[in-house]
Amino acid sequence: MKVAIKTLGCRVNQAESDILAALLKSEKISLIDFEDQADCYIINSCAVTKISEKKTRQWVNRALRKNEKSQVILIGCYSTLYSYHSPSPSPRLHIIDSPLKIKKVLEKLDIPWDNSSLSEIIPETKRARVWLKIEDGCDHFCHYCIVPYLRGKVRSEEPEKIIRQVIHLERKGVQEIVLCGINLGMFGKERENTNLIELLENLVRVTNVVRYRLSSIEPFLIDKEFLDRYFSLIPRACPHFHLPLQSGSDEILLKMGRGYTTQFYRELVSSIRKYDNEVAISTDIIVGFPGESEKLFTETVEFCQEIGFSRAHVFVYSPRPLTPASQWDESEGVPSTIKKDREAKLLKIIRDGQLIYYRSFIGKTLSVLVESVNGNQDVTGYSENYIPVHGDGIEVADYGRIIPVFINREQNGILLGKIIQNRKSVIDSH
Repeated sequence: MKVAIKTLGCRVNQAESDILAALLKSEKISLIDFEDQADCYIINSCAVTKISEKKTRQWVNRALRKNEKSQVILIGCYSTLYSYHSPSPSPRLHIIDSPLKIKKVLEKLDIPWDNSSLSEIIPETKRARVWLKIEDGCDHFCHYCIVPYLRGKVRSEEPEKIIRQVIHLERKGVQEIVLCGINLGMFGKERENTNLIELLENLVRVTNVVRYRLSSIEPFLIDKEFLDRYFSLIPRACPHFHLPLQSGSDEILLKMGRGYTTQFYRELVSSIRKYDNEVAISTDIIVGFPGESEKLFTETVEFCQEIGFSRAHVFVYSPRPLTPASQWDESEGVPSTIKKDREAKLLKIIRDGQLIYYRSFIGKTLSVLVESVNGNQDVTGYSENYIPVHGDGIEVADYGRIIPVFINREQNGILLGKIIQNRKSVIDSH
């Protein structure tokens, strides 16, 4: 059997697809490119915006047209909503909206499984960086977000399983693992005697080289104890925090149900930078939220300028069914042209701050995970603080390794430098 997998959306989706790919490969199933003729196409979908829903439907239709005899399996967040938008789906389309999606896919493909074998599986990926899902679900219910309705309550993977996975990944040569989850900071909430920072300490203890990155963590889940313990793990823990802001206006934050103020966020960032003033702070921001006036948007712009983010994902607000904000959008919605203008303006502000941050590393050495060895001016890889770097002197054997690069200039948003001849990594030297 030939199977093709298409993944849309977040890193959690990618991590789930990597596990699914490993399971299929263990059953001697051939994994092929989505553009090729497959017996079964699996689409891991996203529903965070209308655009992501549209992309999912397009990929479903493309798969159905590819091979008239093939089966198509839809999993992921949009699977729950697909029937509402397409009430008469093709009989060849199988929609799986269960949290046990991977097990259900195996059943659909007539592949035997048991819980013990699933717990031992290691993600299958060709990428140098591995994304490892350790948590699912969210209990926060921000007023714009549909994900908690689709993913359910917080559920954490067993720490022992995660430890087995990272040990195996390191033995395979993996040198960077991104721990990811829908609400990563809630890891361990429903379990006894564990939490995210304790898990991270244990992962560092049982491995020798791997550096760990947190995909994203909510600002209100970080306290001084967490920071004390986290920074004691550097360089094995990356000096990079992705802290979703969503808005720089207190009025909009309250309306979003975020649970913090700009002052709280400001003080958190200040506290983090006291440990390391070169730490990367990246974020997510939504523009055009219902009721966002020009004045409130300006507050977001000014707050972003004040913080100086290393990078940011800027999203145009998209009303999601089941959420309170979707009802407000009918009476307080921001016109789409204004949303797009605000998106462009904020992206420029973020870009300006990003370049200032990047250029502050000229004349310094960064520890870069080599993700490309094509030798041109493309990105070689990303540093510990998630800056794109091109290093001269790269060799094919460097792929997947973390190596030191001395930075001498910035060009088009990429830091350029030379790989230090002593290829012992920064992590190895500690």
